[in-house]
Amino acid sequence: MPALRAAVFFFCCACRPAAADDLPAAQAFADFAEPNGALTVFPKGDYVEPYFALKALLAAHRLGVDIAPAASAFGHWLLPFQQADGPFPRICRSSAAEWLACGPADADDSLDALWCLLAAEVLPADEVLAASCARSLEHLATLWNPAQQTFHAAAGSAAYFADNVEVIGALRHLRGSSAASTRFAVQLAALPSSASMLKGLRLTYGYDPDGALEPARASMPPTPYGFYPNAVAPVYLWLYDLRGGASGVRYWRLWMERYGAQWLAGASDHYPWGLIAWAAYRNGDQASARRWLDNAAAWRAAGRWNIVEEGVRIGLRNTFKNRTPQPSS
Repeated sequence: MPALRAAVFFFCCACRPAAADDLPAAQAFADFAEPNGALTVFPKGDYVEPYFALKALLAAHRLGVDIAPAASAFGHWLLPFQQADGPFPRICRSSAAEWLACGPADADDSLDALWCLLAAEVLPADEVLAASCARSLEHLATLWNPAQQTFHAAAGSAAYFADNVEVIGALRHLRGSSAASTRFAVQLAALPSSASMLKGLRLTYGYDPDGALEPARASMPPTPYGFYPNAVAPVYLWLYDLRGGASGVRYWRLWMERYGAQWLAGASDHYPWGLIAWAAYRNGDQASARRWLDNAAAWRAAGRWNIVEEGVRIGLRNTFKNRTPQPSS
């Protein structure tokens, strides 16, 4: 993933203290939502990174939270910032009421894909968002490098394993939906097949689904090894159904043996990586997901928090609250 995304997760100088941990589900993202619909990276923050907002909304949605009102408000706030050829910028507060594009957005490739996933999965009847999605898919096609068989984060930039996993998952969903596959037939036909993208994971990143836990490279060109991005890279495979079943559970146990204790102690990074808790839940490791959720209030109070963590927190609170207790044997 691009350096900007690493900066958001590694550095805390811009973050603000989080509010109390007792907001009802109806006020999802209240600490991050502006009256105009913007969703800031940090609580009561001054800038919007569209990728992070989309990731948070989709995490909460897939964990059963009704985020349609927040998604619609954010989507229509974001629309005027879309460039004519499809991508979105990073957006910063200029005054109390004015927001301006202030630089390139994080990860054009996965942003394009997640924007369309939100439109198709959460707001399928919104024709305005659908038209915007079509432009994003057209832009996504320009980021494909056929020689490497991978998407680049932006034109002329590096290519990232996790971004490509996100794109594979999003395009599989769009192609698997009769409504989306019909609506975006032209745009989807111009994009590579799942087989080509999976081949690219092997070719560019040295990923073997039956081999090592981590891909040989988390990015191309490679970056120095660290919890982020290397240890986090395989987590995206569970989030987007590229690993599952008995093999997926086995690899999850390996991930937890290698990294789980430090991650759950909050010692792996400044931010607590709620995406890993979501992966734990998807793998049936409810104990780890609950433990992360139990620690969330302390991390929020300490300012170790951003909108993606909030999306997972809201989602896990919802799914555990609504889960029917199993009878004791």
